[in-house]
Amino acid sequence: MLGPVTGLTVLELGAGIGRFTGPLAASAAGVTAVDFMANLIAENEATHGAACPHVTFRVGDATDLAVPPASFDVVFSNWLLMYLGDAECAKLAADALAWVKPGGTVFFRESCFRQSGDRARATNPTHYRDPRAYFSLFDGVEIAEPCGGYAHYELVSCRCVDTYVRLKQNQNQLCWKWRKVVTPERRPAEFRHFLDGQQYSTAGILKYERIFGDGFVSTGGAATTRDLCLGRLNLRPGEAVLDVGCGIGGGDFLMAHECGAVVRGLDLSVNMVLLAMQRAAAKGDARVRFEVADVMGADLEYGAFDVVYSRDTALHIPDKAALFARLFTVLKPGGRLLITDYCRAPGAPSPGFAAYIAQRGYDLRPVAEYGGLLSAAGFADVAAEDVTPAFEASLRAELARAAAGKAEFVAEFSEADYGEVVGGWEAKLGRVAGGEQKWGLFYATKPL
Repeated sequence: MLGPVTGLTVLELGAGIGRFTGPLAASAAGVTAVDFMANLIAENEATHGAACPHVTFRVGDATDLAVPPASFDVVFSNWLLMYLGDAECAKLAADALAWVKPGGTVFFRESCFRQSGDRARATNPTHYRDPRAYFSLFDGVEIAEPCGGYAHYELVSCRCVDTYVRLKQNQNQLCWKWRKVVTPERRPAEFRHFLDGQQYSTAGILKYERIFGDGFVSTGGAATTRDLCLGRLNLRPGEAVLDVGCGIGGGDFLMAHECGAVVRGLDLSVNMVLLAMQRAAAKGDARVRFEVADVMGADLEYGAFDVVYSRDTALHIPDKAALFARLFTVLKPGGRLLITDYCRAPGAPSPGFAAYIAQRGYDLRPVAEYGGLLSAAGFADVAAEDVTPAFEASLRAELARAAAGKAEFVAEFSEADYGEVVGGWEAKLGRVAGGEQKWGLFYATKPL
């Protein structure tokens, strides 16, 4: 999850007796191991000092540490922030941003939500924070660089520790990987913040789920997943699937439970992924794992997946050529790609449709253009299908579901929320009837 540290300099905070000092030192150019407990640092040095002359052992408090600016490639900690108060965490987040070089990494792992073990404790000083607290702390940091410009954190990924998921079905152990980015101007707003603050607030997600069906926030829910997608993919047990824009995980759970696939779900929305993680923990299925990450910058190995799957997500990404090139690289030779997405008719959209597209921040393309971009990215056997009739049927079925469950919907949300959702679906039907809004299904393979 951290990735290779070969030839890099690492500041290890809360190093303790050296659980990670040795593995880091095995390939790093230098490691500075810090802990405020002198006896732990002494034991760490006794264990690793002779074999690792490039490791410096230092007694110090991570919240009050003197470190020159931009002096490390990586700042690493494991189970440290959960023992600090909010103010201490905020200070350390700012300090770590100053200590790491531009382009460098700040990585930490914490227990979230609740205690992971089952041992009863008389006292427990640990802060089992909601992961949103760490996002808020690190997203909020911005510092002026000595040589000009402004430094801030850019999220690479946030994901569960695979070993805990596989062996204990525990989704509460989370790792964050941030990159230090320096820009000439003050911090630009990230698209992730737009998603979580607008369309995909937690309440907004739950409203969508009421319409799409349990676990789903994309057209047709489980029905289109089975009928249009899984039948085409012919998934086999054990196949590795990358779901780009996984939402709250409904399709991923279905692929795992009904097909035996092993699924890695990515989404930029923190709210989506945290809901998916909580549901994965309740289901206890280690074949499904979720991650907050942008597919364009996530740590994905070349040729790692048998299938890349994406439902109504690429509409958020303007540079589709770059997206499809990225998806091509992570597929195995012979691997399959399946995408559904909102599309539009050729030509300029009407003012009303254009306003909708702009308000949502969408980039919609004609179905044929989409297919051409997939071919240009190197995919073979490209099928670009206009499946707008299935879209229309799904919209009508979802409106019927909403009407049947109106009382429960209004009780949980409000009459205004119900009207807004129904109005949105009726507007989509109007655009479909006018021939403007389309829905595309795209299938392709990576040549052997």
